[in-house]
Amino acid sequence: MKRAVVADKTITSDVLVAYSQCPRKAFLLLFSDDQGTPHDYPRILEERRKAHQAQYLAAFKQSHEDAKPYDEKNLRKGSSFVEATLKVECWEAGCDVLTKVDQGASSRKVVYEPTIAVGTYSITKEQKTELAFIGKVLGQIQKQLPAVGTIVGMDSKTHRVRLDSGYKAISPFLKTLQTWIEEKPAEPPTLILNKHCPSCQFRDLCREQAVKENNLSLLDRMTPKAIQKYNKRGIFTVQQLSYLFKPRRNRKRKTQTPVKHSLELQALAIREQKIYIQDLPELTRKPVELFLDIEGIPDQNFYYLMGLLVCEGENISYHCFWANSANDEEKIWKKLVIKINEYAGAPIYHYGSYESRMVDILENKYPINCEEVKKCLVNINSYIFGQIYFPTFSNGLKDIGSFLGFSWIALNSSGLQSLAWRHEWERSESSSLKKRLIDYNLDDCSALKVVVKTIEKVSNGFSGAEIGAGVEIASVDTIKDDSKYKFGPNQYLFQELDFVNKCSYFDYQREKVFFRGRKKKQTGKKVNKHSSQYRINKKIEISIPSTCSRCNSTDLSKHGRKYKTILDIKFFNFGVKRWVIRYSTSRVRCRACGKAFTSDDFHTLGSKYSNNLKIWIVYQMIALRQTYNLIQKSLNDVFGYQFNTQVFHNSKYEVADYYTPTYQEILNKLKNGQLIHADETSVSIQGKDAYIWVLTSLEEVIYIYSPTREGRMIKDTLNDFKGVLVSDFYSVYDSFECPQQKCLIHLIRDMNEDLRNNPFDEQYKSFIGGFSKLLQTIILTIDKHGLKKRFLAKHTKEAKRFIDTFLSSSSNSEVVTQYQRKFEKYQNKFFTFLGYDNIPWNNNNAEHAIKAFANYRKITNGCFSETGISKYLTLLSIYETCQYKRIDFFSFLRSRDVNINKFSNRA
Repeated sequence: MKRAVVADKTITSDVLVAYSQCPRKAFLLLFSDDQGTPHDYPRILEERRKAHQAQYLAAFKQSHEDAKPYDEKNLRKGSSFVEATLKVECWEAGCDVLTKVDQGASSRKVVYEPTIAVGTYSITKEQKTELAFIGKVLGQIQKQLPAVGTIVGMDSKTHRVRLDSGYKAISPFLKTLQTWIEEKPAEPPTLILNKHCPSCQFRDLCREQAVKENNLSLLDRMTPKAIQKYNKRGIFTVQQLSYLFKPRRNRKRKTQTPVKHSLELQALAIREQKIYIQDLPELTRKPVELFLDIEGIPDQNFYYLMGLLVCEGENISYHCFWANSANDEEKIWKKLVIKINEYAGAPIYHYGSYESRMVDILENKYPINCEEVKKCLVNINSYIFGQIYFPTFSNGLKDIGSFLGFSWIALNSSGLQSLAWRHEWERSESSSLKKRLIDYNLDDCSALKVVVKTIEKVSNGFSGAEIGAGVEIASVDTIKDDSKYKFGPNQYLFQELDFVNKCSYFDYQREKVFFRGRKKKQTGKKVNKHSSQYRINKKIEISIPSTCSRCNSTDLSKHGRKYKTILDIKFFNFGVKRWVIRYSTSRVRCRACGKAFTSDDFHTLGSKYSNNLKIWIVYQMIALRQTYNLIQKSLNDVFGYQFNTQVFHNSKYEVADYYTPTYQEILNKLKNGQLIHADETSVSIQGKDAYIWVLTSLEEVIYIYSPTREGRMIKDTLNDFKGVLVSDFYSVYDSFECPQQKCLIHLIRDMNEDLRNNPFDEQYKSFIGGFSKLLQTIILTIDKHGLKKRFLAKHTKEAKRFIDTFLSSSSNSEVVTQYQRKFEKYQNKFFTFLGYDNIPWNNNNAEHAIKAFANYRKITNGCFSETGISKYLTLLSIYETCQYKRIDFFSFLRSRDVNINKFSNRA
């Protein structure tokens, strides 16, 4: 059913151009009774346009005697029409001239092109939009869109404009406006302040509402795209935005990065009414300083007023150079350069890039050397942008100057207003208007002086009271960082999530959930160990052979002595001491065959380093996470042994090889079990990245080295595993066919961090609130009954109902949509533990095991080889398994047993 058109509402050129600038402005033009108060400058431009139109039409009629007033009925009969009002349905456009296009003798179509006269010298985007709209309406009338239109500027220059791109640009505007005309929207478009607001007749109305709403667009550098991004995160006000700021992390390597303006920090400065310092600027003052401000008419590329404030200590003088017309521009420019050159080397402070661009333009326009002027230019805005954040909505000179207590003589002073004053002066040459413009220029120079003085004091560490700002000055480094990427406990924003997190701690789970009622093994008390003096503790004489090993003769004679010293340590119930044994024997010679030899027992003594010593070295390395250098030092300090690090290297290899069957036994038990936790971490192998995988159950731990993070190796390792795999959300685990439980602690940490980043997203709050309450209910059951299927099964329907409801709900929140995709992908892996006995809901067992390696990796600084890391992981797997089984690792090594389970039963 076709909707009724709103009575007496027409889409005109003014409405369309207004929509291209701001949809809300177009809405107010169409439907508001209060049409606002036009700014002086747009009003003057409209007056100039009308005067230029009259002048242009008079000249056109004089040169085109056949030009007729527009008449749609006779459109095909004339060569040109003037003062056309084009109407089609609810569209209406005014056009100064319609000119017939020569289509050739063969064409039967009559096509006209539009021409408009404007009140500016340069052509604007809005004028091109207006011309495209006229072409669109004209195309509806003549059944063919004109390809080209013409705009005539104030200087009588004609500008031919191709309209194809214009038609494409205005099509969505027209579609929306057509919808408005058919049925008035219940609410006006979203309020977004922009660069067109100062000249808009609704500026006061919109500004008042924006302040009332604390609208994001109050921030000067806030774009519609940025507003849309923040709105998706539930951020709609400047105050809400202020809570998103996070101080940047201090990097060890300071790289040169481009300075960026932080909207979040600007909002924080406004909320807390503080001046925040991101980077301390260094501004060097000079005894003589110049403050420059230029007034010009951008439309004409004409600079008519150049003001220079000269400060020589306490002496301050102001010099202004005024141009009555464009003919005087060269004269005042040369005067300015001469005046500046009188103060050679003095810094020329200006605010923004307008003055520096002016110098470049006039240097090319007029023959005068101004290289020294360009060298001395100092843009004060560059000292503020991204470095100093004043509690103002913009970094404009008016905003910052007003904040610092400076006041302009004219209350409505602005760059736009100065254009209106200049146009009024050109018409009346009023001395009061000229004085107003000169006062305005002087005020800008004086305000710039105040800002420069403030920056100097800020860079010297002055307080807010000392610089006269009346607010606190603070460094960004003093802002607390609540990031999750730091050591220490996470601060959860939902009480339920905090409870769930505490119940996932490794020690809590083992003591309260998995090992209830088990008798704890007492640990031995630490005893101080003291070293004794170096000496041979024991001498052992090895008897000589009784027969010759070659001819079995018993006629043997002694032939010299042989000695071997074994470096050992001896363990006692409450201590350890150095134990050095010297073995000796006689060398014998057979009188029958002449062979010389020693006892076989002497040859089998092996290495001069005993097994006890190797075990001690491995224990220091694995259990106590000591580096080779620290082990070397402790052996020297405690026992007086002087070893090079190759001894430790060989000891690790020998002990690891001895316990390889133990490693394989642990791996087989994991693969045949009902539960495996999996995780991975990176490691540097001689400068190249590699990865360590950890697999663990409640009692076994295995570490596996892999040169890449690809999942093929770990998948082949667990190919026959039929139990439940607990893991994080790394995509490699998705290819496993066994039942899986995703780590819910990983999930709630991500949720909590996203809540910090989107603190005002009500849809996300609702989702996370429901999920946290569901999880808390389940954890309370676990806390009471343990991980027993018969108690947990009752939550299965509740969990499924929550997921189904969440996935079927509609949302315009970006973060909620992301979680919907995640829940859809893993919906069968979030609550697997409800259907099994003794299956945890988090991956903290694996994370705990990963930390054991990560701690050692931290102190070794990546000094690994592939073989060395594999041997180390074999021993670390055994150590962590002993820890999980509550077996003393040192006692297990001393026992020389290779079967942990048998040793555990005996212990």
